[in-house]
Amino acid sequence: MRQHTLSYQTTVLWLVLADLFCVVGAYGGAFFLRVHLPLPFTVDFLPPSRFAEVGHALFFLLATQAVWLYFFGFYDLHTLQRRDRFIAPVAAALGVQLLTTTAWYFFRGDLSFPRSVLVLFWLLNTLGVTGLRWWVVYHLRQVGPQRILLVGMEEDVRTFLSGLPELRPFPEFTVTGLVSLNGWRGAGEEDGVPWLGNADELPRIVQEVTVDDVLLLSPATWKDILVDRLLRLPAEQRLEERPRLLVVPSIYDILVGRVSSLRLHDVPLVEVLKNPQEDLAFFIKEILDKGIAGLLLIISLPILLVAAVLVKLTSPGPVLYCQQRVGQGGREFALYKLRTMVDGAEQETGPVLADPEDNRVTWIGRFLRESRIDEIPQLFNVLNGTMSLVGPRPERPEFVGEFLRVIPGYGERLQVKPGLTGLAQVDGEYHTTPEYKLKYDLAYIYNYSLWLDVRIMTETVKVMLTRRGV
Repeated sequence: MRQHTLSYQTTVLWLVLADLFCVVGAYGGAFFLRVHLPLPFTVDFLPPSRFAEVGHALFFLLATQAVWLYFFGFYDLHTLQRRDRFIAPVAAALGVQLLTTTAWYFFRGDLSFPRSVLVLFWLLNTLGVTGLRWWVVYHLRQVGPQRILLVGMEEDVRTFLSGLPELRPFPEFTVTGLVSLNGWRGAGEEDGVPWLGNADELPRIVQEVTVDDVLLLSPATWKDILVDRLLRLPAEQRLEERPRLLVVPSIYDILVGRVSSLRLHDVPLVEVLKNPQEDLAFFIKEILDKGIAGLLLIISLPILLVAAVLVKLTSPGPVLYCQQRVGQGGREFALYKLRTMVDGAEQETGPVLADPEDNRVTWIGRFLRESRIDEIPQLFNVLNGTMSLVGPRPERPEFVGEFLRVIPGYGERLQVKPGLTGLAQVDGEYHTTPEYKLKYDLAYIYNYSLWLDVRIMTETVKVMLTRRGV
């Protein structure tokens, strides 16, 4: 079994510390160069005494360095491995830092700081941070990708592999082999990955094939079947009519789950089905949603107006697009977005899911989608109570009906208000299947906390800046 020299968390920690050293080095280097070297667009050398005469923003730069690099995705090692170019995005991230530093000096009323030093700092800092990313990516690629062994029912393995075509060319992981829990016939491969045997042979396979992770694709059990039957109650009746479902946990359930404080006599229980709205945090969430949505609408109004003008000028049709979506309790509501497709895009095809290369999307619409600016009008949905800032993304009635029929537990996501963003949007990818998006949604609903909302909204800002996600 191959051991990685550094864990993910340790690598990120060292990278943050190295970035802070870059700030100090670039700051001192900028003053040194300005004092000792002739530079374009400058009249003379900077007197060494100016270093002691000006106010320094070093602590501000240290405080903002990691923040901006985080929001631009430079601490996401999986994403870094996919990049071939760093200097332009690093320059953009640190350019924002330069602008905020300039604003910091301006609002302090200190306009005496040499502007040439700030520009030199930005250049040196960009080179240092870029060099660090090149070194980290080189190190990760030398270590090689994570080698994964998939174990599961053949149908589950095929479903999992079908969601990977866009990920496989990237170097962070590779599926090295498949192990079947049923019906393995002794030979063959699936989508280019070989079948290595059945579950009884797993100890031998792990010894013979070098792998880092064994990924178990859990098949449906009798517990899943019983839960699915209880979830088949109509959405509007579910909360009032269904009983709570309690499970006496196995050791496995305790290791991977969270045992609640419930018990029957002296037996610990796991509460599987409950009403999430009974949590006090959801009540606080309702209040915060309205206040934050109103503030965000005021802040984003200039962006919304500019985007609306661009939509109107670049393609015929209305600026806003109104579409029916399914919300809490299965009730339909009108969702508002900036129009990103040509007018009448579904007149001939009917309702269809968009894909990343959809030719119905206009050129400005593609930018609005990638930057999430087209979602700004949904703040009105938050204010009128049909949506929340964070929650499962609302789907169209045509798709919800099909998903309720074929995906066990899909109706459970209708217990809470849909959101502008959600866990599936920040942790998933564009091609993530509805089945896996549901797992993200249920993880959010049944592990809800206000801190989780804060984390998702923070990650959403990063997704908007890096144009990643779904």
